[in-house]
Amino acid sequence: MRKNLPGIAFFLALLLLAAAPAEARRTKNFRKMPKRPAVVEEPAVSTAPVVPRLMGGRWKPEVRAAIDKFLAERWKGAPGYDPAKPPVAVLPWSDALVVGDPAELVFLHLATSVDFRFDDPWWEIMPVGYGRQPARAAYNHFISLSSSVWSSQPDYHVYRKAVLGSYIGLCREVGRRECRQYLMRVWAGWREDEAVDYSRQVLAEEKSRPGGIELVHSEPADREPLRVRRGLRLIPEMRDLAVKLREAGVDVWVVDDLPQPVLTASAADYGVDPSRVAGVRAAPDGNRYSASVLKPVPTRSGKAEIIKAGLGRAPDFALARDGADLDLMSYGTGLRVVLSGDKELEAKAREKGWLIQPSLAR
Repeated sequence: MRKNLPGIAFFLALLLLAAAPAEARRTKNFRKMPKRPAVVEEPAVSTAPVVPRLMGGRWKPEVRAAIDKFLAERWKGAPGYDPAKPPVAVLPWSDALVVGDPAELVFLHLATSVDFRFDDPWWEIMPVGYGRQPARAAYNHFISLSSSVWSSQPDYHVYRKAVLGSYIGLCREVGRRECRQYLMRVWAGWREDEAVDYSRQVLAEEKSRPGGIELVHSEPADREPLRVRRGLRLIPEMRDLAVKLREAGVDVWVVDDLPQPVLTASAADYGVDPSRVAGVRAAPDGNRYSASVLKPVPTRSGKAEIIKAGLGRAPDFALARDGADLDLMSYGTGLRVVLSGDKELEAKAREKGWLIQPSLAR
């Protein structure tokens, strides 16, 4: 029995070797084993909010520095910031934040496409002394024809020049306040949503059109054509200003003497909330606009009145285009920036110590 013990042990060893996993029987070559990839630690990404700063561009250095300082001191991350009472910025629009006048562009399209809601009360909106009778007589001669042939009808061109001339004449002889109210009154009969959508479509076309002057003739031999501006261009620096102010938690208002639906449609390009857009407003007639304009009208003292009524306090930052902004600029204290172009306003700015920025719209 003892003589068979080595054989039995050898036999058991063979059985154990056969039962072991193949990998366990292999001799490991550590030189050929793949190396573990080194663990690279990603740099920590800060989640702390960053103070918004203006983009570069055509800002005057001291103006840009002053606005950046305002953002740094008054933004939503600054000590003392109150979200229930944020700082307020008030901006103008036509030929200030954009190149061109959206109000005039949409009025031109309404006249050209004959899209006013014509009826007897509508014609009463157009002053007798500014072309009502010739415009209405010409309109009655071509309106029953297909719109495809209007441009070949002499009466259509008489109508178009007379309607456009009514606005230009009011501005020249009566004053800007009256003629800008007129641009709202001619929307009589429209619903607000229809007017905003219409304005948005017109302005989209004008943004794709190169800027320039169109001559409006009543006939080919007309030696005194009207000159109307075409095209609308956004200003990158001004769009950035509106965006950075909103990012900083500033309550941004656009107040200007454009018809409310036109200003609402245009200000959307800069992300301004419709509730913070104040233009010329019409009194409602049911669910449509009437020919009456609500007060205050957003020009001169009316701008300051709108901010007083809406906020009960002065703006912390105000931007001015011309003399129509003087009352607003003089309301309270804070950062005040004047766009160049109005000599009287520039003189007042130097007197008051307001900053002057070369206009980016001229």
